[in-house]
Amino acid sequence: MAGFTYSSLKTTIQNYVDSSETTFVNTLNTIIEQGEERILKGVWLDNFKKNVTGKATSGTPYLGMPTDFLAPFSLAVLEGDTYHYLNLKQVSFMRAYEPIAGSGTTTYTVTVASGVNTYGSGNKYYLDGINSPTINLTEGQTYRFDQSDSSNLNHPLRFSTTGNGTWGGGTEYTTGVTTVGTPGSSGAYTEITVAEDAPTLHYYCTNHSGMGGQANTPAGPVTGRPKYYAEFDSDTFILAPTPNGNYTFELHYFYRPASLTAAGDSGQTWLSENAPTTLLYACLTEAAIFLKMEPTEIAQYNQRFEDALARLKNTAEGAGTQSQYRYDQVRIPIT
Repeated sequence: MAGFTYSSLKTTIQNYVDSSETTFVNTLNTIIEQGEERILKGVWLDNFKKNVTGKATSGTPYLGMPTDFLAPFSLAVLEGDTYHYLNLKQVSFMRAYEPIAGSGTTTYTVTVASGVNTYGSGNKYYLDGINSPTINLTEGQTYRFDQSDSSNLNHPLRFSTTGNGTWGGGTEYTTGVTTVGTPGSSGAYTEITVAEDAPTLHYYCTNHSGMGGQANTPAGPVTGRPKYYAEFDSDTFILAPTPNGNYTFELHYFYRPASLTAAGDSGQTWLSENAPTTLLYACLTEAAIFLKMEPTEIAQYNQRFEDALARLKNTAEGAGTQSQYRYDQVRIPIT
């Protein structure tokens, strides 16, 4: 089949579905764009690859994507003539590898009420309504324990490296700790900025035994030259470890080419010229859905699209990977 121009594709679609209804004709641009999207999401074409460079900011785990980004092929840190390729992962892996530090101060609302914990029964600290929970205070982060509620009167909250604090034979831990006001009064709080390599802590009441619980102090975000990346959202990559310098990155990626709808009546694109059958049946499938044709008709168009896409995929991806040696590239024999 000869390639399509923008004008000839519109005419062919109308002829196939036998419709020149005004609303349908006015929707043809959207139908063509949806058809193109079907193809771009279904096959990776070497014709639609780009290389760009950009810089990450030290201490920031995010890297912006190009506006025409479709899918990644590779991402590398450039150091002189050396390429350090990152491994593509899922966001869940990134979160497990390196919990992302929050910004600002995390606040726990402290109240005092009767309850039972590992130390027995009696008055207990409730943090955000939970009785003496074990909490995580990440290194480098700041946490405020708000003791404004009147139930905190005579119950100053402090920290120790010993369970139950001074009641357990320990001493008060004061590194990074600030206390403001009188517990039970408006504006009263104890605040801690967790030091690097801080020990496991325990919060306790200086006036009464057995009111508190444990505070683990996990390490903060790891920094260094990034080894992993993931697609965080539609505009951003997330990196791990968090960059410890303003590294230069090179992204090799599949991009979304300009649509045929922007080419003008006599214009063509790579898809309309080199994959006209695939483009036609992708558009006819979308047109049939728009026109609410019978399910069997929609299925017929879609099957022809799938067949054409498979041929394009077999040729394009198979030819493109014959000489690939990167472990993450699919090897597809050309048949």
